[in-house]
Amino acid sequence: MKLEYYYWGRQCPIIDETLSMLPQYEHEFEIKTYNIEKDFTLAEEQSIYFPFLTVVNDTFRYFSPLTHKLIQQIKDGLIKEEPYIIPLGETVYSGTVVPLTKDNIGLICPKCTMTDSYTACEMKSIFLRKYCNEIMGFLNMENGQVLGGVEFLPSEIVPYNIPKSEKYAFITCVYHSSTEFDYKKPAMDALLCFLKGSYTKVFAISDEEGTFPNGDLKWFLNQGFCDEGIISIEDNYCTLHLVSCTL
Repeated sequence: MKLEYYYWGRQCPIIDETLSMLPQYEHEFEIKTYNIEKDFTLAEEQSIYFPFLTVVNDTFRYFSPLTHKLIQQIKDGLIKEEPYIIPLGETVYSGTVVPLTKDNIGLICPKCTMTDSYTACEMKSIFLRKYCNEIMGFLNMENGQVLGGVEFLPSEIVPYNIPKSEKYAFITCVYHSSTEFDYKKPAMDALLCFLKGSYTKVFAISDEEGTFPNGDLKWFLNQGFCDEGIISIEDNYCTLHLVSCTL
């Protein structure tokens, strides 16, 4: 059985955890890994709009984190992946909004990793700092816990097939989703304010209904973003839209 793992540098901490796990299965799979960080052509050929993608036997595409459980299910018969859809709370809840920096990136470990790995978060920090200055995004915090967050990168270094310009920013990740409250908006508002002056426009990618990646689409439209149209369709999983906001 053939397993190919495509990943965008260390943009997500789960990537580092997955790459550390995959050697355990080399005797069961023909494993190949591809870093699309600087390979924009490969990213376009594979229609990649997620930080990681697993392809099994050149056919089955999986977007969820590659856990031991998922690998076992793949071995047992190639499961069908279901989109992650929850009703999103619309009541805005703001704690204390702070910049995301190398000094506090470890705070995202409990919800942005599979194993609460600080090392994986540090690898993400090193990756982001190659392209950002000190501030990588913003966090909505309360009692030392991350309620929500937003991260960005310059569009020109993004491997996805999106508009690129030195004046365009790209929102790489929006988290976390809640059925009760909107924890993401305060961090988004802070980021858009921060980007003004350095950029003229910011882009993001969202599923129509799912919360991964970044969604849903309605949430972005409620923040004043414009729908630029469908950018990718994955059968029975997601319909991704490119959205934009003029700063």
